[in-house]
Amino acid sequence: MTDSKAQSINCLEAWVAATEGDSDTLIRPLCILQGCRSTGPAHLRGRDWHATLTRAGLDGLRPDEQCVQVPTLTGDALNAFALHAESQDQTARHSSGSSLRS
Repeated sequence: MTDSKAQSINCLEAWVAATEGDSDTLIRPLCILQGCRSTGPAHLRGRDWHATLTRAGLDGLRPDEQCVQVPTLTGDALNAFALHAESQDQTARHSSGSSLRS
C-alpha cells in the first residue's frame, strides 16, 4: 500500500489478502483489540462498547474473562502472522532462487 494515511490494520489486511493469508485468523483479532481499545477503558465508554463486545463474541464472558480472551486472541494472531510472514519469505527465496537457475 502506498497511501501513508491508511490505517495500519488496513495495510496489514491488504498484505494478507495479497499473500493469500487467512484474514479471519490474522486480522479479526487485531480489529477486536482495536475496537475494545477505541470504545472501552482507554476512552469514555460509550454505547459502542457493548456492540464491540457483541461483534467479537465476547459479550457473554465476564469482564475478567474478556481481559484474558482479547490478549489471547491477539497473541494467537501475532503468532499466526509470524508463521505466515515466514512462509512468504521462504516462498520468495525459492522463487528468486529458481529464477536464478533458469
